[in-house]
Amino acid sequence: MKRFVIILVGSAFLGTAPLMAQDAKKVDAGKQVYAAKECSKCHMIAGKGNKIGPLDGVASKVSADDMRKWLTNPAQMEAKLDHKPKVKMSSKIDQMKLKDTEIDALVAYLQTLKK
Repeated sequence: MKRFVIILVGSAFLGTAPLMAQDAKKVDAGKQVYAAKECSKCHMIAGKGNKIGPLDGVASKVSADDMRKWLTNPAQMEAKLDHKPKVKMSSKIDQMKLKDTEIDALVAYLQTLKK
């Protein structure tokens, strides 16, 4: 029985290894998109960037679906805020011209920012 449990747990871990590697690649791609699109001009992570839009801990506050909405339809998300942002993301998003794969990567990266 003990051998069966060890085999079962080992199989489960090995089955998730490709998924974890894929996620790590997507997170790394998200970091690269963050840098390439100069997101730090408006956002700050780990003390680097503009303090007007801190993102540390964002994954503890915002779901992946809402992150995607912020990146695809920021005006809709800004309308839900109880305050006016100093800089509206909706005024910048068109300039960024994010592709779907870049949005997926950014969301994967932002989901790692749990503090």
